[in-house]
Amino acid sequence: MISISEAFKLIQQTVKPMPIESVTLADSVDRVLAADVCSDVDSPPHDKSVMDGYAVMSQDIAEGRREFEVVETIAAGAWPRKKLTTGRVARIMTGAPMPPGADAVVMIEQTESKEVDGRSIVTLQVEELKAGKHMMPKASNISVGQTVFSTGHQIRATDIGLLAETGAAAIQVFGNPEIAVLPTGDELVRCDEKPNQGLIRNSNGPMLVAMARSLGLQVQDLGIGRDNESELTRLISNGLESEVLLLSGGVSMGEFDLVPPILAKAGVEQVFHKVAVKPGKPIWFGVLDRPDRTTYVFGLPGNPVSSLVGFHLFVRTALRMMTGHKSIEPSSVVAELSLAHEARGDRPTYWPGRWVQDESAQRKFEPLQWQGSSDLTTLGQAEALAYFSAGTKTHPAGETVRVFPL
Repeated sequence: MISISEAFKLIQQTVKPMPIESVTLADSVDRVLAADVCSDVDSPPHDKSVMDGYAVMSQDIAEGRREFEVVETIAAGAWPRKKLTTGRVARIMTGAPMPPGADAVVMIEQTESKEVDGRSIVTLQVEELKAGKHMMPKASNISVGQTVFSTGHQIRATDIGLLAETGAAAIQVFGNPEIAVLPTGDELVRCDEKPNQGLIRNSNGPMLVAMARSLGLQVQDLGIGRDNESELTRLISNGLESEVLLLSGGVSMGEFDLVPPILAKAGVEQVFHKVAVKPGKPIWFGVLDRPDRTTYVFGLPGNPVSSLVGFHLFVRTALRMMTGHKSIEPSSVVAELSLAHEARGDRPTYWPGRWVQDESAQRKFEPLQWQGSSDLTTLGQAEALAYFSAGTKTHPAGETVRVFPL
């Protein structure tokens, strides 16, 4: 049996990123960049107005001029045709390029226009005007060749506009693995069946499928594997065609725990079996290397909370490595216990609980009344898992603990 930190280390030493692929901008959300994205343009591409108004030479205002001849109108998408000289301005629209000689913009609300002898004259109702007012210099946001997002960045929907502006029509990302899920056990029936005596509904399979899909990954549901060597061998062989195979049940030391020897016969090399964690001690991890693909296999304990903890701690870490994330280990926060909690046992424990707030608006964690690793009712109320070190100890209310949001 190994420690949690040793399990993380072995996963990091074993798991490799998926092959790189190119996706369109529209398909890139939630994917992780496999190469830096650099801009092929300046942004803005020219000095531009950020207001509807008049492009002017600020020195004219400083010298007391207020009445000007309008020499042209510049719309967004057009290009200036004239250079400004003293006593002349250009009507300009938001986003339009500034004409040569102009260094500021006066808003339309601060002007009055009139026609004199066929000429357009505008009076600027400002007392002072600083250079740069209501305009953006060329490349003030981004310059050509500048890195917009770096390798390892997970693309958000809010990033798409910037990526489009900088010409990232095809984006290099790490591939997404397919995950096969196989719960095992003669005691399991489908969730749409009423279980007879001695039987239970399959809860692990749907839960693991849902958790994998919540990460945006493609999932193959292999159904239920019975405690029969030939059937398990066939289903496991099918699952090994995916990049990740998740099994639940059959990985302990019982007479019907057939999974480890079947995996060994299939050529899967065991990396570790059993981790000092509660719940989830029997977890199994191995790898099958072939010329055309590598499959990582996790055997999760059959109890549902054990499966959830195993997925959240170890499977998710492997998946984040495969998909190129910079941060791979589970994220956590520090919170105060809202009430006293007694931790028992010779293994570190991840205890389910929920967030509470007191009058100080301080986020606190409330451990729930948990009946053990088969208690799905409590799990249904849980919002996070708190980490408690090994040993019997009473943790008083107000003590800070490390909490892992679900």
